[in-house]
Amino acid sequence: MPTHCYSRRHFVRQAGLLGGTTLLSGGWLSNAIPAASDDSTPAVDKPVPKRVLGRTGASLTIFTLGTAPCGNSRDMSFEDIARVVHTAIDLGINSIDTAPAYMKAEEGVGLAMKTRRKEVFLATKVPADTVEEGEKSLARSLKLLQTDYVDLLYYHSVGNRKVEGTLDPEGVFTWLARQKAAGKCRFVGISGHNLSARFVPFLETGEVDVLLAAVNYVDRHTYNFEEQVLPVARKHNVGIIAMKVLGGADRAKGGYANPRSVGMLVGEKIGPAIRYALSLPGVCSVNLGINSVAQLREDIAYFQKDQPLSEQEMAGLLAEGKGLAADWGPHFGPVTEPARG
Repeated sequence: MPTHCYSRRHFVRQAGLLGGTTLLSGGWLSNAIPAASDDSTPAVDKPVPKRVLGRTGASLTIFTLGTAPCGNSRDMSFEDIARVVHTAIDLGINSIDTAPAYMKAEEGVGLAMKTRRKEVFLATKVPADTVEEGEKSLARSLKLLQTDYVDLLYYHSVGNRKVEGTLDPEGVFTWLARQKAAGKCRFVGISGHNLSARFVPFLETGEVDVLLAAVNYVDRHTYNFEEQVLPVARKHNVGIIAMKVLGGADRAKGGYANPRSVGMLVGEKIGPAIRYALSLPGVCSVNLGINSVAQLREDIAYFQKDQPLSEQEMAGLLAEGKGLAADWGPHFGPVTEPARG
């Protein structure tokens, strides 16, 4: 089982991001910034690297600010969330991800977007099974985000949607794709954590610009987006953003509602997990959920140098992940379509 006794913040303070495992060696984290509980931490001394997001042509930082943890945290106000976003932009992060499902996140992000919209690539999502639901969701999101368009609009959580008919002329995804022409978004994406086979038909339509998928070296042995979905995305030059790179919030600790529940992979496993995702062909950025300004300032150190895993390091992680996968099980939901009676 993975070790859950340390938070990311604890590990950074104790190890200085320099020790732990051979996967963290070689100076990859040599520019780690010190921990802080306020804004006194010095700015990052080098820019976060950028990559091109597939056929969109957009240049994104390899760190995408994920807002699920702060949006769902009991302890974060709208103003606190805006402060996280402002700090991220100040530190050079230009990719911000949010969604209606993240409780307070969109409104908090919107407080920052009121003055900084042009500085970021902004993504939100539509968790809808009908066009009517989609229209209401998008209208509310744009209002909360204080903008008249987003750069990227996702069909949210494909593995949990009623996908029958969604690709029909009057289906939800078809409606969502039309929002580009309506000026509500620049690009269209799909996101999800499970039922990876569902994603292929969407990618094959040629309408998907970006894929946001659960990617980590443990769940590769369970859901396997890496081998079943990412190759199809690359075939169509679809931009790929990796999420759940730390396995998602630890539900045994209360999930995202608990700010200390930072991921299934913690401590010395964090750096290798991020490097694993960024080592996969086609991956542009890692969507990492953040729950405070202090955590943001610490976690950005993992992205200061873009260094892919060696073949030996990759093999070692996959072997470790296979063992952990047996313990984790299908924690994001079913792996295959439920049998129909």
